[in-house]
Amino acid sequence: MSMRKVEVEYPDEALASGLDEAQIKALAREALYVRLYEQGVLSSGRAASLLGLTRWEFLDLLGRYGVSYFDDTVDFDEELRRGQP
Repeated sequence: MSMRKVEVEYPDEALASGLDEAQIKALAREALYVRLYEQGVLSSGRAASLLGLTRWEFLDLLGRYGVSYFDDTVDFDEELRRGQP
């Protein structure tokens, strides 16, 4: 799979907060992959791999971003009814 680059602008305040450019880039990558996972574009395993994390570390990261790793769109009552003979 090929990769592309994206450029992100950020305010000087980000550097004044104590973050350096490498940390800002890492944060931007992290946020992008979390969002792509949330939208269903990337699997948790793929996102973890791209970030150099284990899948469990990525799932922990999702929690820090307030993103559930459960599919909240699933209607469990309907799923249970379908499973009944």
